[in-house]
Formats: sequence, C-alpha cells, structure tokens
Amino acid sequence: SNCGLYLVDVYLVFNSCSSLCFPSLPSLSLPDIFLRIIYMLLLVAVACWLALDTAQRGTRQLVSFFGLLLFIFLMLLFSKHPFRWSWRTLLCGTGLQFIFGLLILRTTSGLSALKWLGNQAEMFMSFADVGSKFVFGDSYTDHLFVFRVMPILVFLSSVISILYYVGFMPWLICKIGFIMQVTMGTSATESMAAAGNIFLGNTDSPLLIRPYISELTVSEIHAVMTGGFASISGTILGAFISFGVEASHLLTASLMSAPASLAIAKMFWPEKEASIKTSHHDLKMDKGGSQNMLEAASQGASRAVGLVANIIVNLIAFLALLAFFDAVLSWLGGMFDCPQLSFSLICSYVFMPLSFMMGVSWEDSFIVAELIGIKTLLNEFVAYQKLSELIKRRKAGGPEYVNHVKQYISVSLIHILTVSCSLCKSPVWFSLQLTVFINESGFVYHFCSSMQVY
Repeated sequence: SNCGLYLVDVYLVFNSCSSLCFPSLPSLSLPDIFLRIIYMLLLVAVACWLALDTAQRGTRQLVSFFGLLLFIFLMLLFSKHPFRWSWRTLLCGTGLQFIFGLLILRTTSGLSALKWLGNQAEMFMSFADVGSKFVFGDSYTDHLFVFRVMPILVFLSSVISILYYVGFMPWLICKIGFIMQVTMGTSATESMAAAGNIFLGNTDSPLLIRPYISELTVSEIHAVMTGGFASISGTILGAFISFGVEASHLLTASLMSAPASLAIAKMFWPEKEASIKTSHHDLKMDKGGSQNMLEAASQGASRAVGLVANIIVNLIAFLALLAFFDAVLSWLGGMFDCPQLSFSLICSYVFMPLSFMMGVSWEDSFIVAELIGIKTLLNEFVAYQKLSELIKRRKAGGPEYVNHVKQYISVSLIHILTVSCSLCKSPVWFSLQLTVFINESGFVYHFCSSMQVY
C-alpha cells in the first residue's frame, strides 16, 4: 500500500511539474508515465550496451548505428506529417529488430537454433526434387533454374496453402501481428498485414485483410504496401535458398523486416485518422475456399503457375536488358578510355556509401553496393544469382583479388547477414507492377482515391 501511495505521489508531482513547465502539454495518465519510464530505461540500457560493445570490438560498430540514425533522419525529413509520428512505434519497431538480431548474433543458442531451422528448411525443400525428377527426367539438373529452382516455388506454394487450410498459418500470423500491435501501438489491420508479409509476401498479404480494405486509412494503406515492398514470400524464400545462400540468414532477414517496415512506414506517413479496427479480436480471417486438404494443395500449386511464369519471363527480359546496357556503356566508356564501364560498376559507386553505412566494411562495400543496385533497379533474382557466384568463388578458394578487384565477400557473419537482409526485399518496379496487378479488388483504387489522385 505504501508503494502504491508513493507511485501516486510521483504521478501527481510529475503532472504538476509538467503543467507548470509546459502548460500546452496535456496531462499524462499513470500507465502512460510508466510506459515512458520503461522506454527511457530501455534507451539507457541500449546506450550502455552500445558503449561497452564498442569498447570491446572497436569503433567500426558505430558506423552501422549512425547509418540507422541517418535513415531515420531521412524518413523524418521527407515525412508527410513530421511532427505527428509516434516515438513508441519507432522505438519498439527498431527494438524488436535489435533484440532479434542480438539473440541471433550474440548468443550461441540462438545462432544454433536458427542454423538448425535453416538446415531443416533446406532438407524439406529438397523433396521438390522428387517431383522434378519424375516430370523432367534424371537430367533435370542440366537446366538448374527452370527445372530445379522453380519447382521449389510450386511445392512451397502447395504447402503454404495446406497450412492455410488447416488454420495454422492464420493462427501464426495472428499471434505475430498481435505482438507487433501491442508493442508498437499500431492498428490490427496493418499489424496483421505486416505479419503476413513474413510468409505470404506483397501479393497475398493484403488478401488477409481484404474485407477491411475499404475501411483502411491512408496511413494504414501506406503501411500495408511498404511492408509488402520490404519483404518476400516464403515461396520466393525457397528459391533464394536454392541459390546457395544460407537459409538461416534469409529467415533472419525475413523476420526482421516486418517490424522495421511497419515502424518506418508509420514514421513516413503518420496516422491522422482514427482506425476502425483497433483490436485483433475485431478481425475475422478467411481460411480460403478449399473443401479439403487435397483441394488446398492443388489450388496452391496452381496459383504458383503464374508466379513461376512471371519470374522466368522477367529474368529473360532483365538479363537481356542488362547485357544490352553493359554493351552500350562499354562502347560509350571506350570513347573516354574506360571500356570497363558497366551498369554494375555504376551501381557499385552509387550505392557504396549506402552499403558502408549499413555496416559492411569499406573493402566489401564495392561488391555489396553492386548487388544492392541490381536488386533495386533491376531484379532481386539477378542480384541473388550474382551473390551465388560470389559464394561459389569463396568456397572454391580462389584469389581474393584479381587485378585489384575483390572477387568475393569476406567470411564475416555480419557481412553475409547484411547482404541477405538488403537483398531479401522485393524490387521497386517489379513490386509496383505486382501490387497493381494483384489488387484488382479495389485496394489500389481506394489508395488513390484516399490520396485524392485522379
């Protein structure tokens, strides 16, 4: 009882002092004060940990920290309403990322658990080879991408459809969305869509909240679209793993993107309206129209046909365009005694400061910048194909430098995770096409009409 009276006294004194010093500020409730105290303590704890970690590992650890601050500053600079964004959403979104990364990178048990999960995922996806071998014959590996990588997408799409039918996928998405909603203070619809992006990607996650799309605010629609652009589906994840990238790294990137994208989206376009669906209990998730598990598996495989065809034709087009651009740039560069000029070289120089601010060493920033540029401006499959070549060179044990040009990324967990996180996103132009194509139900129309775009 004495402790309770003491807390009440602290609350009254705090409100009195704030009213005298800042008369324009509204008085805070007792839970709000405790919540802000917790935030302050967490910030102090992070600052102390960062100082100790920097003292042990060197000042280079501060580069990525200041890079994070730079990205936040840019979002604040270009924010639609720069004085209305929520500290709670930003701190909790980056905090969830920080905690998850800390558990994976700095704890042996977390790293071992994720590595085990990645190994199980790779073993599970290898079952797709049985179907590929039956359909295409024993020589299906001669055409690796079409006959081995693409069937993985069909297999995983069928599995996800089964998990959706039995109710496991909606249950898991609801739980993850509820955690983000409670910690970050976001609405139920945008939290659910952000959680769905971890498994479904930007094409299917809006369908989770399809009955409520017409009721979304502009800020919520922006958060849903941003989350889709910042993630990939579980089906595409399987294709990236087949390129030779560690499954544990890709799983880490996919999980960490959800809270971060939601925090950045709410900072870039803060909420000014009242959300209708404020609780996850208000949402009713559709389990699909399948009548049984076999029908769900068949429908999931059929839905992957369009995705596989889209990926194949886009890869043919983008790789051909890239070769054409490189030939033109090399011809133009030859006029100025620079025949090695190419699209990849330009990307390396343009995105090199960005990759360095993300935590990559300066020696590896040139290579990583090339991958980021190709992913952003062309296609993420092309970027992962080049990353696969770098991985093969490193495993082959060849020379690290050829003609003063680095041939592969250094063997560093933080470097590999940074590359995986930066590439584990949908490319801008391709995602915009998919968003307009998929959301024929009025999602894009409602977004444009809400922004008064005619």
